[in-house]
Amino acid sequence: MKSIPVLVLFLLAVISSEAFAGVAFYDDIAVMGKPLMLKAETRGRFFRKGGEIVEFYVNDASIGRTLSGGDGVAFKEFVPEKTGLYEITVTSGKDKTTGFVLSLRKGEGVVFVDVIGGLFEDVLSKTPRKDGKDAIRKIMKNNTVVYLWTEMFGMAFAKKWLKENEFPAAPLIRWKGGRVFDEINEKGLKIKAVIGSPAVIVSAREYKPESFSFEDVEDAQQVKDWKEIVDSF
Repeated sequence: MKSIPVLVLFLLAVISSEAFAGVAFYDDIAVMGKPLMLKAETRGRFFRKGGEIVEFYVNDASIGRTLSGGDGVAFKEFVPEKTGLYEITVTSGKDKTTGFVLSLRKGEGVVFVDVIGGLFEDVLSKTPRKDGKDAIRKIMKNNTVVYLWTEMFGMAFAKKWLKENEFPAAPLIRWKGGRVFDEINEKGLKIKAVIGSPAVIVSAREYKPESFSFEDVEDAQQVKDWKEIVDSF
C-alpha cells in the first residue's frame, strides 16, 4: 500500500472528530509490579486546555483525581498487580473516554501490528484488509498483540475504526518514528514480530523481530494476504 500524504490523514482526523473538546487517554504497556504513569489530555476545541480536574478509573474502580497542567496533560501512577488487559476510563467534567493498559511479565514478547500498513486496504475509503480481523484473533491465541498508529493525527479515528470493524481489543500505541520499540526494550520486553509498512519494519530492525509486510522491504517476508502471516505463526 502506498504511503498516504500527511494532509490527507489530517483531514481524516478532523472529519473523524479528533479535534474536539473533551478528554483523551493514551494507551500503554506496563510491566507487572512496576509503576506506570497513566497519561490523559484535556482539550478545548482545537488545543489542549490546562487546569482541569481529571479522574482515572481502572476496571471501573477510581484510583484518584489529578489536575491537568498548563499543557493540558494529566498523569496518575498505576501499578498493575497482575498480567492482562486493563480497561482505563478517564473523566473530566462531563467528558469521558476509555482505553487500555496491557500488563506483561518482564521478558515477554509482543507482536506489533501497524494499523495503516497492515489492517487498512485503503485509507480514503477506510476499508479493512480482507481477513485481518480473523487473523488477529488467531494470532492472539498464543501471542500478545499491540496495535501501532504511525501518523501524527487521528488516534481517536483509529480507535473508533478498530472498534467499528470489530477488531479484538488491544492497546493502540503511537509509533513515534520507531521510538516505541526503544521504549518497549527499555521496559525489559521483547519485540517478537512486526507487521506493517516498510518504515515501521525498518525502525524495528535492530531488535531482529520476525517481520511481515504487504510491500517489498528488506529483512521482511512479503506476503499477499493475512493467511500467509497466520500460517507463519
